[in-house]
Amino acid sequence: MRDTSGQDVVLKPKNKQKKRLVYIGAAVLLSVAVVSFATPQFNELFSSDMSISSEQLRYGVVTRGDLQRDIAVQGQVVAANSPTLYSPSSGNVSLHVKAGDRVSEGQLLLQIDSPILTNRLDQEKASLEELKLAVERQQIQNKTTLLNNQQSIELAAVNLELQSKNMSRAKQSMKHQVISREEFEQNQAELKKTQLAYTHAKQGLILEKESLAFELKTKQLQLDRQQFVVNDLQRQINELTLRSPLDGIIGLVNIREKDLVAINAPLITVVDLSDFEVEVNIPENYADDLGVGLPTEISLNNQMYVGELTAISPEVNNGQVVGRMRFVDGSPSGLRQNQRINARVLIETRSNVLTIRRGQFVETGGGRIAYLVTANNAIKTDIVVGARSLSEVEIVSGLQEGDRVVISSTDMFSGNNTVFISN
Repeated sequence: MRDTSGQDVVLKPKNKQKKRLVYIGAAVLLSVAVVSFATPQFNELFSSDMSISSEQLRYGVVTRGDLQRDIAVQGQVVAANSPTLYSPSSGNVSLHVKAGDRVSEGQLLLQIDSPILTNRLDQEKASLEELKLAVERQQIQNKTTLLNNQQSIELAAVNLELQSKNMSRAKQSMKHQVISREEFEQNQAELKKTQLAYTHAKQGLILEKESLAFELKTKQLQLDRQQFVVNDLQRQINELTLRSPLDGIIGLVNIREKDLVAINAPLITVVDLSDFEVEVNIPENYADDLGVGLPTEISLNNQMYVGELTAISPEVNNGQVVGRMRFVDGSPSGLRQNQRINARVLIETRSNVLTIRRGQFVETGGGRIAYLVTANNAIKTDIVVGARSLSEVEIVSGLQEGDRVVISSTDMFSGNNTVFISN
């Protein structure tokens, strides 16, 4: 082979002018497309008061449905019945149990020795015996007095009978003119005198009976009153022996052996571990919405139990009120004293209302403004917020179903009426 001329191909020179025109045309078409797409965004941008990135915002959509007003609370399991026994009188204590002991109803827990009450009881018993003797003495005196009065009546009756016979003889003698009229009239006067004595003796007996009955009743009332005093002191002394009011466990002992306690001092607490309730702390601003009997949901060990609100404390401590919940279907097994739990208080249910997911826009806007998203703008809109739950709020006016709203904090909008949202 002499050379490579047989392998070579002759190429025609390229037309650089035509290639340049193709590039120019493509660039023009691309510019027109970009301008036609970006012009509305530029118009929205320049018509807005400010611009903000969409990544900084959270959105929610207005929907229609049911709104459940509730309160999320935390609390702890407590015994439904844990009475504390108090000292009925001052004295020295003798303990028969210690903290943690299991006790049964009626079991002796402690005794209080009160010398003051014991001494008073002895004195009042002595007074009681004295009054009993006074009543018996009065009864004997009444019998004696009534016997004397009865004797006087019987003597008056004998005298009356005798004088009546004398009067009969005087009448016969006067008839035969044996006695003078003066003697006859004297016999008549003696008869009347004897009749008056007999009548007065009977009336005196009646009055004496009433008087003696009154005196005896007075003595008896004094005796009864003294018996009440003795009984009350005996009751107070009996109460110095404190017994368990229920089956349970000794939770707290506030005194030590032979301590001198004052009256009404807390002594010992008995805890009933067969029935539990839930004690929760509720924010003060919900206090007006609460009421005894409201349904609750108690979350325990990943299970939900139905409960109800049974008590609300009238006192506010650290911005919270204390409430009590009980299990409607009875306490579940495995509960422990002071176990931490979460719960919800169900205040009310509103049906067929406009709702939106709850966000910081409610607090930052005071429930009066929201930013409605249209295309790439967020427009400031006046709204009215109604009931609020943990996850949703009711929209009373200002928004329609399907509206898309910024639910994150509106502080970043600085109160501007229109804000451009960039992607």
